[in-house]
Amino acid sequence: MSKELKVGSVTVPVSDELQKEYYRMKRRERYMEEDVKVGRIDVDMENEKVTFVPNKEDSLQRLMDLGADYADEQLVEDLVVDKAMLLILQEAMKELDRQEKELIDDLFYKEMTVRDVAKKEDISHVAVIKRRDKVLAKLRKFF
Repeated sequence: MSKELKVGSVTVPVSDELQKEYYRMKRRERYMEEDVKVGRIDVDMENEKVTFVPNKEDSLQRLMDLGADYADEQLVEDLVVDKAMLLILQEAMKELDRQEKELIDDLFYKEMTVRDVAKKEDISHVAVIKRRDKVLAKLRKFF
C-alpha cells in the first residue's frame, strides 16, 4: 500500500488500483455535475472567435419548443415502471408450478373465462376461482 487517500479528516493507506479507481470515480462525478449540466464558452484566439457550447443535458420542454413531437404521451418514468413490473412478474412466474402457470395462461393470456377453464379441467368454477386467488396471492408476494 503505497498510496493514501484522505477520507474526512483521516488519511487511509490504499493500493494503487484503488487510488486510480477513486480518482476515476471523482472525475466521473465532476463530469456529471459540471461538464454535462453547464455550458461553456470556447475562445479561438487565432480567428478571434468566441463560441458558446451548450450543456449536454437537454430538457423535454426545450425539445418541444424546437418543434419535437412526441406522439406517445406516456412518460419515461411510466415506461420504466412498466418494464420493471414485467421483469418482476417474469421472475414470479418462474416460481409457479406447471398447473399454476397453465391457469394464469388460460385466464390472463388466452382470456378464457373461469367457467371455460372449469369445463376444460372438469372441475367446478368455484375451485378454479379458489386456485386463481391462491396463485394471485402467491404472485402478489413478489410485488
